Amino acid sequence: MRPKTERGYEIKRVIGIAEQTDPVDNNAYVNMAATRVLQEAAAFAYRLKRPDADRWNAIASSIYVPIDKSRGIILNHDRYSPEAKGVAEATPEALAGLFPVNYAVDGTTERRTIEFYLGRVGEFVGYPMLSALLGVYATRLGDRPAALRWFEQGYADFIEDPFIETNEFSRRRFPDKPRVGPFMANLGGFLMSCLYGLAGLELSPADPSDWFTRPVVLPQGWEAIEVDRLYVRGRPARLEARHGTAKATLQMDP
Repeated sequence: MRPKTERGYEIKRVIGIAEQTDPVDNNAYVNMAATRVLQEAAAFAYRLKRPDADRWNAIASSIYVPIDKSRGIILNHDRYSPEAKGVAEATPEALAGLFPVNYAVDGTTERRTIEFYLGRVGEFVGYPMLSALLGVYATRLGDRPAALRWFEQGYADFIEDPFIETNEFSRRRFPDKPRVGPFMANLGGFLMSCLYGLAGLELSPADPSDWFTRPVVLPQGWEAIEVDRLYVRGRPARLEARHGTAKATLQMDP
């Protein structure tokens, strides 16, 4: 991180999720994640009565994230062009800052950013890492058919029979690529999408009943996500996220 500029604290010359050949400045995912890490560290510092919290929060609030003000969207990085073509340009790095990083923006910016990147992600889907998350973003637009389609293309198409093995790349889109699996990043991405993204779960020091932050919107054809056994602060619990409900629920065992 460089000294603070008129735009705030900037992080220069990084390789983001898209792994471009040349480093970029102010990669949205990197800067959004750095902000959240500092915010979480500051929250711990407050609880531990350490003196660092205010300083860390001040830095976090000043980390620069590139925004196209005319479109109202978060840009992947400083020199990102919405008109550019290619897999790197279609990689939805800014969306990964919204989920799973949970960087907070206003509702209009979130919606416009999701609409923009989902509108061009077709060239990217089938690649590893972020493909398994795409259905979550569609549910935040309330688009259940699109959510189902993105989970099929972003995860189901990665599955290799006969052992239901999750590959690194989509088997449908890239049938000639070597089999590489089980690829845990894609497995973990889908599990995280179900437990955290679709259920609206954000872990915090608050009471577990307050961890669920969004109405439950599930892909078309899905009725509910049910987990019979989780452990919450050392206690067994059951999670249910039923489509159309105000929020998911945790039932704590005695």
